[in-house]
Amino acid sequence: MFPIHLDASSATTLQTQIYEKVRDAIVSGVLRPRASLPSSREVARELKVSRNTIVLAFDKLATEGYLKMRSGSGTFVADPLPDDCVRPISGSIPIGAPSSKLEHPERAVRHPPVLLKAETLQMVRHGVGDHEIDFRYCSANWRNFPLREWRQFMIENISRTSSNISGYGPPEGLKELREAIAGHVSANRAIAVHPDQVIVTAGAQEALNLISRLFIQPSVRVAVETPCYRGASFVFESYGCTLIPLSLDDEGADVASLDGSGASLIYVTPSHQFPTGVTMSRRRRFELLSWAERNGAYIIEDDYDSDFRYDGPPLAALAGLNKNSSVIYLGTFSKSVGSGLRTGYVIVPKQLIEPMRRAKGLASCGNPWIEQVVLADFIGRGGFARHLRRIRQSYGQTRSALLKALDEHFGPVDISGSAGGMHIMWTLPEHFPVAHEVLAIAAAAGVGVYTVEKAGAHEIGTPRYPRSLVLGYALLTPKAVREGVSRIAHGLKRAGISVSTISRQSEPTRREQVHAPIGNLG
Repeated sequence: MFPIHLDASSATTLQTQIYEKVRDAIVSGVLRPRASLPSSREVARELKVSRNTIVLAFDKLATEGYLKMRSGSGTFVADPLPDDCVRPISGSIPIGAPSSKLEHPERAVRHPPVLLKAETLQMVRHGVGDHEIDFRYCSANWRNFPLREWRQFMIENISRTSSNISGYGPPEGLKELREAIAGHVSANRAIAVHPDQVIVTAGAQEALNLISRLFIQPSVRVAVETPCYRGASFVFESYGCTLIPLSLDDEGADVASLDGSGASLIYVTPSHQFPTGVTMSRRRRFELLSWAERNGAYIIEDDYDSDFRYDGPPLAALAGLNKNSSVIYLGTFSKSVGSGLRTGYVIVPKQLIEPMRRAKGLASCGNPWIEQVVLADFIGRGGFARHLRRIRQSYGQTRSALLKALDEHFGPVDISGSAGGMHIMWTLPEHFPVAHEVLAIAAAAGVGVYTVEKAGAHEIGTPRYPRSLVLGYALLTPKAVREGVSRIAHGLKRAGISVSTISRQSEPTRREQVHAPIGNLG
């Protein structure tokens, strides 16, 4: 219960003091309707008064309608409260304050100014949407969560030992999980990494904050793809840096645009650029690594959805091609297992192990034990690999249905990003309205589609993609995808817009060039 101070020297009896303080707490909203109160025995022991004093005070409050006593259940604040119970603004009058306080409102206190300069980052919440069919880009489909295996590993670990729940673990993450992650990225991303280089984080967003804490101050210049993931640019800007736009073409980030930039950090998403979906070519990857080495810069490689590759083998990461420790690699389980786990990782060059560990320790003292040990078992015992195969097949089928539906309803379509990931970008035909107008037409038909900005991307300078829509498909079934595309087509026709219906046998037009897979180079 809330703190109650009794004045033994007061002329007011202890019973009356307790009655008044509990009543004032109810009236002011400190004790809310239906709130449970401790037993009279517990309150008497805490206040060091007789139990009879508490019982009499509670009985009076119950008689006046402030409390309800239920035999066998306890004592609760009444709901509704008595009609004559007038509630002042919560927090405006301290409980037990003398009446003179009411006559002299407190003066405004001058506190230090808030120094944070940051935009609000809004995350997508599952089950929250205004559309019957929603092509929003998201994290993993909750229907695919490996619940049975997860429950099994959780029960096993809690049964084996629960002492770790009540103690601190290593800030950098459990050794078992770091070893499992190191094995996963070695086999799937061609990154030869020691477990000590792996730092477990609360998703990629914390990793971005840790990197920023190590390297960014107002004089620092950070190059980011434009457009790029808004969560990254917002974090960098909040630390006071200057953002340098890194332009994109069909081979990914244009390294030539870095010349003369003075950038010491470069943020890229080379496997499946967000939001365009373009895959960085082999030639461009080596150009970027060479530029970073010549200029002493670090590359931040955000490999956010590299587990999903549909055309060809997985690509080797920049971190797997780098021999001179210029790449900081970010990975996450949000796209593969679920964002609710809040678990990701950053792989750092050896010279950054200790600074990153110290930064992680200051930030959060580590991640929860149970999620880490269960995830370590899930990866180490083969569950994660099986899970990836299942959902890769599921997403691949939905992706194919989306490409086919767009092709059938709109004829030759200009898309990028279809080779992997969980979304594509569709560049609208010239005779179509701009993207935000198509968004409104689709919404009227019960379908959610997204402009580059609405999808969570940030562009520096003049927007370059006013005719592009980002279509996520991980949450949808092939049937829903076909229905959604059909509704968009009919909505455009009703708006008087000519829609091509010429079906093509070949794949839709791809804006990115087809590059030879990098495979296990490095």
